[in-house]
Amino acid sequence: MDEKITEELEALAKRLEITVEDIMEKYNSIAKSNNLNIEEEREAMVALTLTRNWARGMLRRDTANTGGKLVKNGFGFFVAVEDARDVQQWNRNQVMSDYNSNSNVVFNEERVAEIELVEAGYQKSQVKNGEVETKVIPNLPDSAMEVDENKWIVPLDNRKTWPSGDNNDGYGLPQPKELYRRRAQFIAKHSESEEYNLYVVNMKDDLAKNFNVETFRWVNIQGIYKDAENLMYGVSKNNQTLNNIVYNDSLNEESDRYVDVSGLNMETLLANHLSDNLTELTDLESYHDSIKHEPVSSRLVVTDGIVSSMNLVPNDRTGNRTLYIEPLDANYGFEEGDIPEPTPCWVPSHINLNFGVGSDVIIIGRSNQTQKKDEMGMPIPNEYNSVSINLFGVFPRVVVGASEAVSSASESDDIQYW
Repeated sequence: MDEKITEELEALAKRLEITVEDIMEKYNSIAKSNNLNIEEEREAMVALTLTRNWARGMLRRDTANTGGKLVKNGFGFFVAVEDARDVQQWNRNQVMSDYNSNSNVVFNEERVAEIELVEAGYQKSQVKNGEVETKVIPNLPDSAMEVDENKWIVPLDNRKTWPSGDNNDGYGLPQPKELYRRRAQFIAKHSESEEYNLYVVNMKDDLAKNFNVETFRWVNIQGIYKDAENLMYGVSKNNQTLNNIVYNDSLNEESDRYVDVSGLNMETLLANHLSDNLTELTDLESYHDSIKHEPVSSRLVVTDGIVSSMNLVPNDRTGNRTLYIEPLDANYGFEEGDIPEPTPCWVPSHINLNFGVGSDVIIIGRSNQTQKKDEMGMPIPNEYNSVSINLFGVFPRVVVGASEAVSSASESDDIQYW
C-alpha cells in the first residue's frame, strides 16, 4: 500500500480512537463494496476519499452522540453563573419600534410578516426573495405581536446565507419568541486533563433557562471541553449536561465520580485563575474605569468585603435582591462626610444567599456605573453614581446568620405550517 495512504489511515485511526487494524479493515471494506482495486493508484485514492467521508461522519456522530468521546466529565466548581438572558427580547422591541416608525420599510426588508384575521383563518404576507408571498395559515405563531385590531406582525429571519456562505435553512421563517443564553465561569479539570483550568461555559435555549448549579460547590458535570480556547459547551441533546450534574458532597466516597477535595482550596484556585480580575473594594472605581471598554465577557471583577446590610425583597422590575458590602480594613475617619457609602451588589434570583449581615464574603460579578439623572429623568453631564456590582457568584469565608432564593418557566413554538 502507498506510504502516504498508510500514514493518513493511521492518522484517522488516532482521531477516531480505534486501532490501525480496524481502520485498515474499514478501508478495504469500503474499496470492496465500491468495486475499487486498491492496487491501482487512482482507485486507491478514491477509496481513501470515501474512507475520509466515513471518518467525518463518525466524528460528527460522536460530537452529537450522548456517549461520544468529545463529551467528557468535568470536576470543579463554578465561580460565576450569569442570569439567563432572553436575547430575542431586544430584537422584538427594535422590530416593533421600527415597524411603528415605517412599516413599509420593515416589511420590504423582509424583517417581518404581516398577518390579518380573515374568514378562512390567518392570512400571512411576507416578502421573500424580493417577491410578496401570501398564504392562509391555521394559527398564529407564539412570536406574533399585535399592531392593530386583528392584525399582527411576526419577526422573520431575513439572512439568506451564513458568513460561511452556506445557505440559511431558517431564511424567511419566524424567529422564536424567546432565545435564551447564559454564560458561566467554571474552574475544573476534565477526564482527560491533569491541571485545573478556567473554562467559560456557554449555554443556550432550555439548558440556559434551566441551569441552576450552585457556585462554590464541588460538582461533576458533563460537556464538550475545548482546552485550547478555554471553553466548555453544555450538551442539550437528551438533557445530557442537566441530567449529569452531581455534587461531590452528595456522593458516597466509594463512587467512581467522588473526588477527595481535602487537599484543594477554592480561594487559592480562584486567585490563580482570575488574578487579572482581582481588585480591592477601595479600588473598585479605578478598576471599573480600566476595564469598562473591554468586551462584556471580559469585564469580571473579583473582590471581597463584609456584608453591612441586605435587602432580600426582590425588585419588582428586575427580581434582584441587594447586598451591601464594605472593606474589612477601611480606615474611616470620625467625620460623617468621610464615611464612604457601601458598595451595592445586585443579586439575581438563582444565587443562593446562605449567610447574613456581618459575613466575610468574596464577590464575583461585573462592575457597573450609571449616570445620574435630574428630577425630569434626564442624564446629568459628567455626573455618575457610585460603581455597583452585578453579582454572579459569592463565596462566604466567614458566615454570620442566614437567608433565601426564587425560579422561572418555559414554552415552545411549532412552525411546521409556515
